[in-house]
Amino acid sequence: MMNIKRVYGFLMAILFLTSCSAEIDIEDNTTSTALQGSWGARLYVRGGETLDDYVKPDSDGGRGYDYVAGAKEIIISYPTMGHIVTNATNNAKAHLWTLRTNENVDVVMGASGSVIDEEFVPSLANEHVIIDVINEFKNANKIVILYLNGMSPAERATADGAAAWNKYVDNYFAGNEHKAWMNLCEGYIKRFAKMGVDGYWIDAFSSYPGDDTEREEFVQMIRNVDPDIMISTNYEKDYFTDENGVQLKVDSDGVDDAKDIDYKIIKLTARDPWSDFTAGHITPLGQGAPPNSWAYEEFTVPDIQSSPVTSYDGSKQATKHLFLPIRSTWSSEKSDLMFEGEQAYRFVKNITDAGGAVTFSTTTDTDGTTMEDEETVLKYVNQQLEANAAPSEYVRPEGAFLVGEK
Repeated sequence: MMNIKRVYGFLMAILFLTSCSAEIDIEDNTTSTALQGSWGARLYVRGGETLDDYVKPDSDGGRGYDYVAGAKEIIISYPTMGHIVTNATNNAKAHLWTLRTNENVDVVMGASGSVIDEEFVPSLANEHVIIDVINEFKNANKIVILYLNGMSPAERATADGAAAWNKYVDNYFAGNEHKAWMNLCEGYIKRFAKMGVDGYWIDAFSSYPGDDTEREEFVQMIRNVDPDIMISTNYEKDYFTDENGVQLKVDSDGVDDAKDIDYKIIKLTARDPWSDFTAGHITPLGQGAPPNSWAYEEFTVPDIQSSPVTSYDGSKQATKHLFLPIRSTWSSEKSDLMFEGEQAYRFVKNITDAGGAVTFSTTTDTDGTTMEDEETVLKYVNQQLEANAAPSEYVRPEGAFLVGEK
């Protein structure tokens, strides 16, 4: 017969360790603690010539996005948010920058105000958009992290844009794309540093135009510009395994799961020597994993609760940070909303109380502010955090199981 006292004692020990995890003293000269216990959202500001199209008034053939209004809405609606992710480059496109002028490019090309290709940058009249957005957040004492795509600008540019970039690399950097890309980024990072930007989330770092030595040089360039900057690279991912080292996979998300796809479960492990916080990118959506997977609540979140930090080689610790879409896609406001208020709060409360960090990838409505249904969820989270309410207990959905459990 089960020893009830022993089981009770075991559960109390787990609860004690979990409650103490946020109090672990991890402050040292190799650990950035700024994001610990913070939750945030994303304000997706478009880049390059695309930005001009998005902010242009409807009457002028544009979309009329007001990103500054979006920033103000976030500040007013969610005072408990500690950080915001917005853009240095357009999501998934390294060539589209939210700023225009770049002193490094001017120096290389020898012409004041010169640009590699008009496709890459907004008009001079519209580069103030990201500046105004960042100023709004900084004035509200929010931590500002910029999305920066690390792949070659030629990868997703138009044919003309790619040709312009390749010509620039050949003419001014003797064909060394790493040097050209690092130089271009440095010019913009210098400008962002003057605005008080706190960190960079570097996407697609595995596709960086260079090897690991050159990746190291790129990261060091950013730190040379701003020694206090926080950096995260979306470089490699880790997943939960069983006792034999075999990856755990979700077979079913519940009784209504019609997808015949088994997916892995993301584990927030430091996978590079550069990051101050984990990229937190969930198991890729294309592999069949919903952003609010029950497996994240059963494995990923408890792993953060057991320890809010992770280390690649022991030289420094990175804050465990989970980054996940609030809808069924990363950026489309037309896709299905996946989180309801209490589940979102459960994620946030359990992660931040432990000393980890979490960011919802939110989307923008046609006016540049947050989608109304997403606002409902985020306002609930903010309200519950202000009340310091106990989150509901996680219960595995009916019909949900791992591969091999049924």
